Amino acid sequence: MAIIKHISVKNRFYSDAVEYLTCKFDEYTNKPILDEKGRVQERDSYLIEGVNCNADTFGAECIETNRLYGKNNSIKDVKAHHYIISFDPTDNITMEQAMKFGKQWLEVFVPGHQAVLAVHPDGHNGSQNMHVHIVINSVRKYECKKEKWHDKPCEWKQGCKHKSTGKMMYHAKKWVMRQCLLLGYGQVDLLTKKHTDNYWVEKRLMDKNVTEGVGITSNKELIRNTIDKLLLSVDSFEQLLEFLQGIYDWNIRVTDKTVTFATPNMKKGIRGNKLGEGYGKAELVERIEHVVAERKAEQEARRIAEEKERAKAEVTAKEEEVRKAKQIEEERKQKEILSRKRKLAFEHNNIQHQYYSEELNRPDWNREYTAYLNTQFISDYAAFSEEELTAPIMTREEFEARQAVNLYRVKAEKAGLIWEETLSGITSVTHRWKWEYMDYLEAIRFKDVGSVTLQEAKEAILTYEEFAELKELEVKKKDPEQIVDDSNQFVNENTVDTEITEQPVFEADIVPKVESTLEDVSAIPEETIDGKTTEKDIESEPVDFKKLSIKERAELLSEPTDDIMTEFNAYCKRMGYTEEKVRSIRYKMALYDDFLEEYEYRKKYFGVEEVRTMEKQKKTR
Repeated sequence: MAIIKHISVKNRFYSDAVEYLTCKFDEYTNKPILDEKGRVQERDSYLIEGVNCNADTFGAECIETNRLYGKNNSIKDVKAHHYIISFDPTDNITMEQAMKFGKQWLEVFVPGHQAVLAVHPDGHNGSQNMHVHIVINSVRKYECKKEKWHDKPCEWKQGCKHKSTGKMMYHAKKWVMRQCLLLGYGQVDLLTKKHTDNYWVEKRLMDKNVTEGVGITSNKELIRNTIDKLLLSVDSFEQLLEFLQGIYDWNIRVTDKTVTFATPNMKKGIRGNKLGEGYGKAELVERIEHVVAERKAEQEARRIAEEKERAKAEVTAKEEEVRKAKQIEEERKQKEILSRKRKLAFEHNNIQHQYYSEELNRPDWNREYTAYLNTQFISDYAAFSEEELTAPIMTREEFEARQAVNLYRVKAEKAGLIWEETLSGITSVTHRWKWEYMDYLEAIRFKDVGSVTLQEAKEAILTYEEFAELKELEVKKKDPEQIVDDSNQFVNENTVDTEITEQPVFEADIVPKVESTLEDVSAIPEETIDGKTTEKDIESEPVDFKKLSIKERAELLSEPTDDIMTEFNAYCKRMGYTEEKVRSIRYKMALYDDFLEEYEYRKKYFGVEEVRTMEKQKKTR
């Protein structure tokens, strides 16, 4: 709720208005409150802003505007206008919101004037209501647009004086009422006329009573206050009259349409409709019915609320009872679970202690197994589940079997890495036991881990040198006269020292054809090669090429051709690799490596590479 009022100011000192807005003043004497040193005290809390001027230089700027337009030179001239918008103490409004409200009102109704706005949160008589002071210079500094409450051009033109007309105040009050309703504040009707008392008669009586220390202001005010106080407790108009006559000894005269009240000290009574709006007979009856209806509604609402609270309390009590019962049951279950866990942990630790003691008494005790048993000891049984507590502890045999599986998997993975390094890192020309060593590694990789013992899992993988040394010892045991040298020389005594070049890299499509070609070895036709020895000669005079060295084979064979697949088929036939034998070979790439070794040696023996190189150089020239 908000109300608005207007005060005309004829004081020529504009700075007094700013001082009143920023400093403390006595609300009765309207004089400034001084401190111990005689200085004016500043207000505890306030907001102040200037519009079309600076709040600190408001007085000087107003005087300058007055001189510019030659206004306000007489003592009787209205120098400023003071508007006050007061809010109800129950309105939830801040100082910033009140300042915004005042600026909006100023922009609508008093634009173009130099103004100072101040917000005070402390009202008179300790009401502590928020209110906005708007002090404007009476001379308009800037021209504004014409509004519907303006009647003369001087009300909106520049350099003219402001006029607070009844029409303007009507629209100003209407605007305040509408804004309060939009903002959600309660609002009374500011446009309805109140009781038609003689204001100055009651004002003089009120001043007199205040001077004499009497709390009652006037007879009308006394009657109104008494009626208002009794309305809250009566149930009918007749009961109100009984209370006024019986308790206060009033003289009351009632007709069909009017009611007249007279206190014991009054010679003449006052009609109800003269007391103001709401005090006539019909109005009092209507007010009493409304109060009774509200009272009954409050009683019914209070009864319903009490029943709801009672029902809510009963539900809460039942829920609390159920919760306590569940809590007790849960605690009982937890105790049972802890008891079972304690028993299981005790049995588990007994088994762990038995296994641990037996293991330490053995001469070949397993360090890893004892470490595993240490982890099986349970100290905080509450932190374990029943499934974990009932999990069996592995015996030494079970632990070593699992340990062997884990160790052997690591060993097999390592053997796979060594196998890949051996396949690409060494050649069978310089390392005689390459393919046997790779078989040894494959046997480790693909061995069934279910039958592996811990000793086998812990055995280290032999290096190629160690494996070759063992193979040489086996050969010596079988044939002591045969000497095996796994170096850069061949086994046969007729083998000459020959520098072996790295195997050339052939096209990727050659290798996949090897297996399919090997399967058709038996179907290879006999070929007659110009040179020294033909396949027919070889059949007529059988020669075991397996027992010959590469040099001897090169002397017997003809110059190699560029058709690698034809040469490879002939190699398989003369070396005795039938279809069944090729299928039994585990590493078919080893056969192809041996062929490439012989093929490269024959090319070097016959100088085929040198001749082809010279021909290419001639063609280039």
